[in-house]
Amino acid sequence: MEQIALLAGGLATRMRPQTETIPKSLLPVAGRPFIEWQLELLQAGGLRRVVLCVGYLGEQIVAAVGDGREWGMEVRYSWDPPGQPPGTGGALVNAFDLLEEAFFVLYGDSYLPTDYQAVAQAFEAASYPALMTVYRNENRWDPSNVRLEGDRVAYYEKGCQGADYIDYGLTALRREVLTEVSGAKCQVSGERSGPLDLAEIYRELVARGQMGAYEVGERFYEIGKPEGLRDLEAYLRACG
Repeated sequence: MEQIALLAGGLATRMRPQTETIPKSLLPVAGRPFIEWQLELLQAGGLRRVVLCVGYLGEQIVAAVGDGREWGMEVRYSWDPPGQPPGTGGALVNAFDLLEEAFFVLYGDSYLPTDYQAVAQAFEAASYPALMTVYRNENRWDPSNVRLEGDRVAYYEKGCQGADYIDYGLTALRREVLTEVSGAKCQVSGERSGPLDLAEIYRELVARGQMGAYEVGERFYEIGKPEGLRDLEAYLRACG
């Protein structure tokens, strides 16, 4: 599996005033735009094809990344429709025609130093149409929101009682999910308007018993808030 959808169309209100003029993906981290770090990590993880879901200030991302050739990747773009933001799930649905039969999904503000091909292999070997990477967080970095039963996610919700794990931010999906899960299906068919959160899709998969789990051992980094950006910058500088 070599394709990943990057959700990079949000308004990034928690990072204002910086994000009033540049998109979150281009925020400087350790001397470089964040998306450069992210693409290098993904390419090193064996991912070669990227669908960048963009919206707010997306033209700046297109100018910075182009066709992805600089990173040895093929980058294609899916634009959020004008007007009301579609939400993270809606952005994925909007990219439907660009997605392969199986692909990864990653938030555009996440830096996840993990073995992407090990996750891909686990997904291919599993019987689930979706596989969520999870980290034994125990409320350390953010409130834990996942409870497992064997190899699947049994409960996925903020404030989940007895949750030791957190959604790591990387999920493998079969494209068919977007035509079978009710909220996404209605978006694909045009029967639903308004934002659709990716968590809504995940919750329905969990309720159906169709969300597998893969535990990773490395902590996650994200630039969605100032302290997260500082942590990532310290990590990257320490890595040299």
